[in-house]
Amino acid sequence: MRQRLFLAMVVVLPLHTVYLSAWISWKPFMVLLGVLAGWDLIEGLLHWRWPWHPRVSLAFLALLVAVAIGWPSPGLHERFIRLTLALVVGFLVLAVTERRLRFPGMGDRTLRVIFWTAAAMALTGLVFSILLLGLGGNEVIDYLTGSRGYDLPFLDKVGKPAYLLSGFLALSNWHQDPGYGAAWTVLWATLGLLASLRGLGTGKAVLDGAILGVLWASVVMVFSRTGWLALLIAVIVVIVTTRRQLRPRELAKRLGAAAAALVMTIALLFAVDVEGVGGELPLQFAFRLRQGWDLVASITGLFESSAAFEDQFNVSEQRADVWPEYFGLFLDNPLTGVGLGVGWETNSVGQEPHNLFLELGAETGVLGLVAFAVLLGTIVRTGGGLIGAVALAVSLLPVMTQTVLFEPTWWFAAGLFVAGRESLGIAHPPP
Repeated sequence: MRQRLFLAMVVVLPLHTVYLSAWISWKPFMVLLGVLAGWDLIEGLLHWRWPWHPRVSLAFLALLVAVAIGWPSPGLHERFIRLTLALVVGFLVLAVTERRLRFPGMGDRTLRVIFWTAAAMALTGLVFSILLLGLGGNEVIDYLTGSRGYDLPFLDKVGKPAYLLSGFLALSNWHQDPGYGAAWTVLWATLGLLASLRGLGTGKAVLDGAILGVLWASVVMVFSRTGWLALLIAVIVVIVTTRRQLRPRELAKRLGAAAAALVMTIALLFAVDVEGVGGELPLQFAFRLRQGWDLVASITGLFESSAAFEDQFNVSEQRADVWPEYFGLFLDNPLTGVGLGVGWETNSVGQEPHNLFLELGAETGVLGLVAFAVLLGTIVRTGGGLIGAVALAVSLLPVMTQTVLFEPTWWFAAGLFVAGRESLGIAHPPP
């Protein structure tokens, strides 16, 4: 029974268009997570033993203590408590995942569920993209998902308008935030590819690749530069880590089909893109590329920033604007930090830094940074297995441009890795 509940939780892990109030990380999977965690705890109490991995649990406790030491000033407690609870939720995802994967066959069952969930994400991403670009734009999505016209219980949003001077519109797929939507999609696409290589997809390499290619297109349509780069690196990671366990042809067939499906899907979306409806694809691509150019120019000083689109978009990089402020917070409070969430509450533009180390340093100080390093080191020393290792590496790719600590992506991947004592390889796929 618990194995089935866990697999159901895996299905809804990326389903983040559903959430309660404004609580960070309070998502539909938490209902199942609460049942599973409570069940494990009750069983542990009955047998007088801690139900989850002891060393990882102790390392997480050390992180919680480091966070608690940075208790903020009065009036800044609400966000601190929410983010601390998000950490607890993340640990429970790790702990429950590792415990469930101890059971024989659960690794393969989990990968199979992830592959078909990835297929569902690919389909919804394609449908939403067509609706956003050619069949009414965000207004249609708002109506269908209950933001306008009528209320669809619990559902919030699928598309996110951004840079509204010219109607820039990003597809967020199954998550209320495009950047984190990209993080989930990249992780699920990577695990889906590994599941296919293990023989847990449709059974046809080209069809598996085509499904994953459509999912790659959803990453593109999020218009998250971090997501684009993470997807490219994730594919390279899979190629490098599997080259000695597979015949190159097996991987090449899937990647070739995925690349072809990606190109054809983007071409289809350009074909259905109606001017004046939703976002304009040529402008959105050009804008994101210009932002990347400007970011490299500002960091390296090797060339001048572009003047394009200044009359059409707000081109400022808010995350870069607040990085000096977060660094200043760290210098003012180097040992304990100012408290989780305080940087967001007090900086000039009300923005998180989208950088894991800056946020941890500013808000939890050296104690928090060391505690997180100990937790990550404990996970690395404890875990094993190719699939868990790839998942963990891919989930941590955005750390410099996203605060991934409070998102269950890396916690779930860490659970896969810690559970790597059970074989999660791909050298001998089942028939």
